[in-house]
Amino acid sequence: MRPQQAAVERVAMRRVFMVPPGARLEDPEVDCLPMAEAVWERGYTLVIDEVKRGLLQDFWKNYYGASAEMAMSGNRLMELRKDIMAITPDCLGEPAVFQFLVQLTRMCVRAYTVQGTLQVLAD
Repeated sequence: MRPQQAAVERVAMRRVFMVPPGARLEDPEVDCLPMAEAVWERGYTLVIDEVKRGLLQDFWKNYYGASAEMAMSGNRLMELRKDIMAITPDCLGEPAVFQFLVQLTRMCVRAYTVQGTLQVLAD
């Protein structure tokens, strides 16, 4: 009798990469911020219903596939940071969402400072 094989469930994941100029996603200097589906779900109403139309809403709207992927650089990074800062106080009751947004804000500032890009990829 063959041993039973455990079914491996693939967990969908969305990732935000901070890519410095001239770097590739697989380079060691590229930072990655994973966005768990639970964070996306818990923050969805806060962001979609409470934030005026902007980059954060565009970022949060989709979690899966090509529609969830985007790239931001230059002034768009500061626009995203501004949107995040506006909603962050409302997220204190959702610690995982709050922590994700704080980390995303830091990535925006770092990417802007080094003239890099935030690249969002979804499984």
